[in-house]
Amino acid sequence: MIASISGNVINKNPNSLIVETNGVGYLIYVASEVIASVNINDPIKLMTYMVVREDTQALYGFLTMAEHSLFSMFISVSGIGPKVALAILSSAKTEELKTAISRNDSAVFTIISGVGQKTAERLILELKNKIGFSADSAGNSDSAEVISALSSLGYNMYEIRQVLGKVPVDSSLENKVKEALKLLS
Repeated sequence: MIASISGNVINKNPNSLIVETNGVGYLIYVASEVIASVNINDPIKLMTYMVVREDTQALYGFLTMAEHSLFSMFISVSGIGPKVALAILSSAKTEELKTAISRNDSAVFTIISGVGQKTAERLILELKNKIGFSADSAGNSDSAEVISALSSLGYNMYEIRQVLGKVPVDSSLENKVKEALKLLS
């Protein structure tokens, strides 16, 4: 089992990196945020999760152990494989995902390709007691509605995530959506 890899990035693809270590290049699937943050020839250290199936072997890489742990939890849920779990991690920060789970906020997950309403609800149900995260420590109680409204207007999760933390928590839902739209324009 390969638990971590340190080396230089020698190639970037839309959903993976090739990291060379001691003359060996490892193809590692990573979140989009990781790809955006590195350049060719940059040194990198990734915690890895190795998936071995009868027809394939794949490495998934994470910058932090928190991401690694959350990925492991996601793939333990029936109906969520490694690629969908990585797509979920690419959609929001670790703390935002934990907040969504603790608040039963399925909208955060259903906008991800491959995750329907039933899968999102199953994910929340199975992981709610495992994440060890208090809903009181997180911000926006209407986030599902705000996310749903903004995504139906054509904004992607990255754009929504950028403004969601800047919207006042004590506002009405309507004012939250209006403020988010102001910030997005």
